Amino acid sequence: MQKKWLLLMSLISGLFVFPLFSWLVFYKQGRRFALRDKLKKADAVVVLAGTRGNIKFLDGKIQTAVQLYKDGWAPSIIGSGRFSMKINDAPNLISIQELQRAVVQGRIQEKDLKGAAEKWDEGLGSTYIEARAVQLGVSKEHIIVENESLHTRENAEYVLEIVKRNNMRRVILVTSPFHQLRTYLTFAKVFQPYGIEIINYYADADDWNPFTWFFSQAHRTLVKSEQERIKMYREKGDLL
Repeated sequence: MQKKWLLLMSLISGLFVFPLFSWLVFYKQGRRFALRDKLKKADAVVVLAGTRGNIKFLDGKIQTAVQLYKDGWAPSIIGSGRFSMKINDAPNLISIQELQRAVVQGRIQEKDLKGAAEKWDEGLGSTYIEARAVQLGVSKEHIIVENESLHTRENAEYVLEIVKRNNMRRVILVTSPFHQLRTYLTFAKVFQPYGIEIINYYADADDWNPFTWFFSQAHRTLVKSEQERIKMYREKGDLL
């Protein structure tokens, strides 16, 4: 009888422990990608373009950056990125001629040309970030637009030039929760030789919560994609 009781208790404990362990694994994975450091006063908030086909991702980043600015954590906002993925059937696409030049210059790969020509909407780049930030109450004089970068490494390289030109020493880096880790590793690789400090602050998103993100198939797919990209870009030497 005692053995049966112990077996029953073990089974019941297993029913609780296994889900709890699984939840803890996913929670830690989400926290690993969605980085937030303790805030410090900085010289600028850097916010990256990018929708992954969902305007909520981009608007969430802008709103977070604007709130940090309004709360006094930095006196200016740097919007970075030439484009975001289109979100509707009437995008303002980057011209095929510009994209072909980017291939020749080695900025993008030829295999990505067709997809870029069909999906890269320059109407949702840093000019959109600027316009939305102004709508949300930021003075245009306090916004710096970086409108050339075509990928995360270029985001870091072009923003570095702005940071150096303005004698900035610390920035707050804002992007989507799933993209924060790779963005930080990329910026850190570019910024580290110049001693510029990066504070991570992933963007607020109504549909992202570190406790529950993994219930969404879309979020799990995004995190898996980021894992693969981190591995690939680390092998190329683009990440810290």
